[in-house]
Amino acid sequence: MKTGAPIDLVSLQISELSLAYETQGVSPSDVIKEVYLRIENCNQQELWTYVVPEAEALEEAEKLDQKNAQDLPLYGIPFSVKDNIHVEGIPTTASCPGYAHYPECTATVVQKLLDAGAILIGKNTMDQFATGLVGVRSPHHPVNPFNNEYIPGGSSSGSAVAVTKGLVSFSLGSDTGGSGRIPAALNNIVGLKPTPGLISTAGMVYANRSFDCVPIFALTCSDAKRVFDLAIGPDNSDPFMIPQPSKQQEAKINDGFVIGIPDKANLTFFGDEQSEACFNAAIERIKAMGGIIREVDFTPFKRAGKMIFDGPFLAERYASVGEFIEANPAEADQVVASIIDKAKTYSAVDLVNEYYVLKGIEHEVRDTFTNMDAMMVPTAGTIYKIADVKADPVALNATMGYYTYYANILRLSALAVPAAIRPDGLPFGVCFVGKSQRDQWLIELGSIWQSQTELPLGAPF
Repeated sequence: MKTGAPIDLVSLQISELSLAYETQGVSPSDVIKEVYLRIENCNQQELWTYVVPEAEALEEAEKLDQKNAQDLPLYGIPFSVKDNIHVEGIPTTASCPGYAHYPECTATVVQKLLDAGAILIGKNTMDQFATGLVGVRSPHHPVNPFNNEYIPGGSSSGSAVAVTKGLVSFSLGSDTGGSGRIPAALNNIVGLKPTPGLISTAGMVYANRSFDCVPIFALTCSDAKRVFDLAIGPDNSDPFMIPQPSKQQEAKINDGFVIGIPDKANLTFFGDEQSEACFNAAIERIKAMGGIIREVDFTPFKRAGKMIFDGPFLAERYASVGEFIEANPAEADQVVASIIDKAKTYSAVDLVNEYYVLKGIEHEVRDTFTNMDAMMVPTAGTIYKIADVKADPVALNATMGYYTYYANILRLSALAVPAAIRPDGLPFGVCFVGKSQRDQWLIELGSIWQSQTELPLGAPF
């Protein structure tokens, strides 16, 4: 392909786009023009809270046109970020227009990717203040690209839809209780949720700062790994960073690896037979890959998960945005406001006692992981229509988090990958969960998994 030729069929998958730059004469300016054409033609403008003016993005692309692609690992790769992550010169709203403010500097992780040659396209809609897993808790919101009657998943809804619709190559979200995994599953893409503390969270609006993390949405595990390898690393401005493992790059899947699945007493699909059939097929696929399936007691994971939205750890959300919500009640989504307001019903002693309980659960979970290499769960046990969620927002949101809530509060690693397209045309995904700093092993497992599922990437255009 020559410069200036139509590139509407070029995939924005990072590996393919990089190859096009290297061998086909495509330039970053060509790609940016195509991206903005796609945004203009996309019928989901609601997935953006801010789009960088095309002229500004083209200016950045033209700077790259003069540079050597070999010197920049993300040369000319378009990306977007969730609108609770700061970018200097662009308002941060957390999908609450009244909260809009201009940050003084760019988040560390975003700056790393810009320095690697990536081009920022815009900021994405989210469940307001990152409180929700449904993707519809904001003044305007995207819909599921596979069926617009269904939720896109949250809270990183816009970030996931931007990737699955081919508008960007990858995106950044935030994940406290599943927001980097649920939207991946509902949009047929990869959601890499790192071990908390491996990627800096300096420069964002927090939900639970002590265990928030920045997930990566991409079409493939290899693309997610490419971003992950650049995003990790120390940051003195983030006191919650953890030591980087010296062997983070080493990962090998040996025959006879053990995959835990939730025990029968705790494995539920909330009456969704299609999801159940898809998960059963996923179990058989793992066996065919050489894995050994072992049932594990899912009870401690459930107990930890309930602490996210039903206990004194809500104090962290209130510390982040509670005062704003109280001072500006008309600005906030009422479901979000009611959840965060619950923090005031707990005392400092309640929080300390909950922390002690959590440490006990962590001990149980460590023992569980001594008997398996990773756990596989349905990323979401089912999927709901938007109308149903709006009629029963709290209970159905909790259902969406059944298999995700626990991961960050327990300091675990996780990778959501596409598993099937259900008979009704909606995506189904599974999530591989590992102990802390098991990220690279999960990525390798996910890469093998993707190579064997042969699913189409993303959503139909």
